[in-house]
Amino acid sequence: MRDHLDPTERRSDQPAPKHRDGAAQGPIADREVPLSGNSMSASVHAWLDGELPVGAARHGDTARDVDFWLRIEREVEVRRSMKTPVHVYGQIMAALPQAVPHATPWWRRQITTTPLIAMAVGVAILAAGAAVTALVLLAR
Repeated sequence: MRDHLDPTERRSDQPAPKHRDGAAQGPIADREVPLSGNSMSASVHAWLDGELPVGAARHGDTARDVDFWLRIEREVEVRRSMKTPVHVYGQIMAALPQAVPHATPWWRRQITTTPLIAMAVGVAILAAGAAVTALVLLAR
């Protein structure tokens, strides 16, 4: 059984939350939390884009940001070199279907329709033919 983790909804067996004064409380609304003013400098962005060498980006207070991104790059390299364990690979391959599913091309599929749809298509074709005929006669 899965746990219902939505904090805005409550289950029927749970009592309604109450305020300090004892009144029932409605669902908690999400609110927007502003981002802090800690943005990276233009030199760090330029280094990440490959426009500056590491030495030019690592000065003063930007050294911390450069070290952070270097640690991320090292971790990414480690994770790129990881291989899937053999037993997991075997489980994945065993879960794949043995036969390739066969898809019928759209032009070979059987078309089923209701009489109402067939009449609507017929009326639409008749109206389109009448419109084309009227245009041809007016163009003369």
